[in-house]
Amino acid sequence: MEQKHEQTHRILVADDERMIRQGLQVLLTRHYRELTVVEAMNGQECWDILNTELQIQLAFVDIRMPELDGLQVCEKIKKAGLPVKVVIISGFRDFDYARQAFRYGVADYLLKPVNASDVLRLIQEVFQVAPLTAELIEKQERLLIEQVRIWIHDHLHQHLTLLDLSHQFHYSVNYLSMLFKKEIGTGFQEYVLACRMQRAKHLLLDPALRISHIAQQVGYTNPKAFSIAFHKACGIPPTEYREMRGREVIF
Repeated sequence: MEQKHEQTHRILVADDERMIRQGLQVLLTRHYRELTVVEAMNGQECWDILNTELQIQLAFVDIRMPELDGLQVCEKIKKAGLPVKVVIISGFRDFDYARQAFRYGVADYLLKPVNASDVLRLIQEVFQVAPLTAELIEKQERLLIEQVRIWIHDHLHQHLTLLDLSHQFHYSVNYLSMLFKKEIGTGFQEYVLACRMQRAKHLLLDPALRISHIAQQVGYTNPKAFSIAFHKACGIPPTEYREMRGREVIF
């Protein structure tokens, strides 16, 4: 089942701290489904993206990054006349930093740790869109995770990654990872493994099916790798599980 979303606004998050980038991406994706978030891990990458992807309308830029710092990026943006609003993220309460940033025309100057309400306020001001209500977010997340679970069960014979889900449902890997832990209580890989083993147990009840065929049906091209994974997950090899369940059926 393919889920398409009209993502009309593009935002850049540039920070050399991975946790900051991921945190902002999840926050923005969760509250504004029409946003696409692009990431940059240093100042040069940030500038390259802004200089080529002119549809980016808002950028959250860390003031201290390798290669180019946030102020140098702002200077380049101003000289090039790019139509992007910049929000500086800084761990420094230095007035000189703020004054120089505003001299380059930044939209705001946020101190770390960034307050979520400040980020949401800026999105609303720039794009004139209201965030989703908490109730609607919960409803949409429950619907999405149910669609994801159905898709996973339909594709257990394939190699599955969070990136596959991201491409299929048009949400970020970070957001989907957070959603799995929140709604299902386990990680993505753990959930997929549990589904594969449950499917394998069901298939093993059919004595006509070869172990190699069952392995392929649950996403393993190597029967030995499947047997090892099954033994680790279920405590016994698949051949013994089949024999044990066969005796249960007889008696």
